[in-house]
Amino acid sequence: MLVLLAGWMLWGDAEQEITDVVSTLAGALSAGDAELFLKTLDHDMPGYRKLEQDLHALAGDTDISCTIELLANSGSASAQTADLDWYMVLKSQENENLIERRRTKVTVKLEERGKKWVVTSFAPLSIFAPMTAR
Repeated sequence: MLVLLAGWMLWGDAEQEITDVVSTLAGALSAGDAELFLKTLDHDMPGYRKLEQDLHALAGDTDISCTIELLANSGSASAQTADLDWYMVLKSQENENLIERRRTKVTVKLEERGKKWVVTSFAPLSIFAPMTAR
């Protein structure tokens, strides 16, 4: 019984850590702060350079409202995989009539490194593609 309780406590802590990381990501996007968003990511993760370019373009040209909900998570106390319902409303800073809504299931992998959680994988990265004029 004690082992089960200890495992549940670790699960709860990991879920809170994921929630904290995701809140940081959402807050950074909503503030247009691509650098804060990127600080949470492993710079060696697949697609990082493209993501960096897209985020700077998106944050530079767009007002972003971001809502993220944790759907599920699994893993150990030091490595987690989380499925997220990621919803963004993008408003062009150049054309107030240009609004785009994006919603998709996102899967992130996180690792605890020291006392910090780092995103080591993010899919799909296409959610951060710059807006296209229509």
